[in-house]
Amino acid sequence: MPIKELFLPEALELVKKKQSRLVWIGVEPADYVAELLQLEPGTMSHLPPQEAMGMDKKKAESYKNCVFVCYHGNSSRYVAQMLSDRYNLEAGSLKGGVTAIVGEIF
Repeated sequence: MPIKELFLPEALELVKKKQSRLVWIGVEPADYVAELLQLEPGTMSHLPPQEAMGMDKKKAESYKNCVFVCYHGNSSRYVAQMLSDRYNLEAGSLKGGVTAIVGEIF
């Protein structure tokens, strides 16, 4: 199943409708990244990269329908596709990652 690659306004609309949540895959705190994206604190949760790559089915199910966010869109796309391929779970990725929105900041 192909994953959804979303731009930030599309992702935020899903979050607003409570159909999704944003998940940061990176080493920085999620609230720091949310601030860079001019989002309210608490809008984004955090999933360390090493945990994202080794999720079992039970943990993976807690990320169903999430939109993953990373630096350039590659890791988030990988995690969303992994959830789809391994566990048949739908998830999305923020197209281009944080750098597509605010530029190189890390």
